[in-house]
Amino acid sequence: MNMNTANTEKGKSLWYYSYRRFRRHKLATGASVFMFVLIIVSLLAPLISPYNPDRQLLEFTSKPSMFESLAITKTESGNEKVLPVKKLIKEDSENITYIDYTDKEKTESKQDLVKHGADFVYKMKFLLGTDKFGRDILSRLIYGARISLSVGLISQSIALLIGILLGSLAGYYRGITDRVIMWLVNVVWAFPSILLVIAISIVLGKGYWQAFVAIGLTGWVDIARVMRGQIISIRETEYVEAARAAGYGNARIIMKHVIPNSLSPVIITSTVGLANAIIFESSLSFLGLGVQPPTASWGQMVFDGYKFLITGTNFGMVLYPSLAILLTVFAVNLIGDGIRDAFDPKLKR
Repeated sequence: MNMNTANTEKGKSLWYYSYRRFRRHKLATGASVFMFVLIIVSLLAPLISPYNPDRQLLEFTSKPSMFESLAITKTESGNEKVLPVKKLIKEDSENITYIDYTDKEKTESKQDLVKHGADFVYKMKFLLGTDKFGRDILSRLIYGARISLSVGLISQSIALLIGILLGSLAGYYRGITDRVIMWLVNVVWAFPSILLVIAISIVLGKGYWQAFVAIGLTGWVDIARVMRGQIISIRETEYVEAARAAGYGNARIIMKHVIPNSLSPVIITSTVGLANAIIFESSLSFLGLGVQPPTASWGQMVFDGYKFLITGTNFGMVLYPSLAILLTVFAVNLIGDGIRDAFDPKLKR
């Protein structure tokens, strides 16, 4: 029985033991759950979001957390328009009379109104308040998660593709190929990352795809350097020499043997890159070079609300998106720490 157990343990892969070590990292496990929930929330944003994130209700400008108000919805030319109600005066079988937020008395026919449940007059509640355009902050946070996560993941995928390709070529072929690629790495490395991202964004223009292309084109340097170092240490190993002796071409050796055995530190580096990509996207949006209004973005939300810090009012306009950025980046970094510990062979199984 002991021999069978030993054989079973011997047959386990590196990924099996890495997963066990990762699960013992409580903070990394908790961060993974947080990121999983955040991804689900962003994917289901149209179902979860309480209101349209782009709908402006100027009567509700800069309202605090837990703000409530009555409202009715009216159809005009096939479109629905929300009418805030400051005070309901009278409701009969045909009309609704109310006072709006300009203190004017108005009457609306029920034929032009939309029911919410069984009633025409319903309550709107803004859990995190509204911004300076009367848009729901919670709804914009939910939709903003889509932008930050998608830009981070796509840009990091671009960085991984470029970094793994160039690092593999430099480390495997050495010589002139290595010198040229490392010269390019050092040139890109010489520029501060955020300044290079801003410069590329200005060249490409403002927008969603421009943001992740600009971030991806600057985030590959660390991956390339790590990949190159791994390839240099692996290219002289016995199994690579055996593959050469068997007549396999360089492309097959790189793709089938070298790269798969070099990915552990690259994965760890990419988690750090993902955190940086989220920060860069928020920075671009804050500066007006990323995702353009009215699309919800955490960086744009901070920009819309930071002026209110000067007046000392409605801190939530800056606090909530800032906390979203902080918690997301912190969670990604914790996951990176957990992956690093999981792939550390010095740790006990």
